Amino acid sequence: MKQIVFGLFGGTFVVLALAAPNALHQSSLRFNSSDSVPIGLYETAAERAPYAGFCLDAETLRAALGAGLELGRGECSDGHQPILKTVYEASEASPVVFDADGFSVGSRRIPNTKPKAFSTKGKPLSHYAFGTYTSGLWAISGYNPDSFDSRYFGPVSQVRFYAKPVLVF
Repeated sequence: MKQIVFGLFGGTFVVLALAAPNALHQSSLRFNSSDSVPIGLYETAAERAPYAGFCLDAETLRAALGAGLELGRGECSDGHQPILKTVYEASEASPVVFDADGFSVGSRRIPNTKPKAFSTKGKPLSHYAFGTYTSGLWAISGYNPDSFDSRYFGPVSQVRFYAKPVLVF
């Protein structure tokens, strides 16, 4: 009897484990496992939300993968998953300032955004040009000092989706 119960439980677990990613992909829910934003479950939204998912262009993707960024399979045209980050829209009233100490938006410094010379894998990194920017969407992670974000690739040209947290840790 124990073998039957364990067999049913094990089989059910395997089916759920295999079906869950596809079910999430078909729904408006996404699981984020990167530490660029809080880890957890997000609901996609058509309107602006605190986070945005976007695909990297080919040149940026090559640089990111070369620096050690690991991306799973996903719906970007190159087959990778979109990257999820906090987004800030630069404007005259609320400029994005990028300098050797990292990003400020308006007059608020965003923690953990100082550009680094090397990735966590020891690969050299080139940062985006320092300056004050009054336009564009900037994908910036204040959660992870090692995040690959706009400090290395500049403003984001296309947002694939916006997302709001449902259950995060």
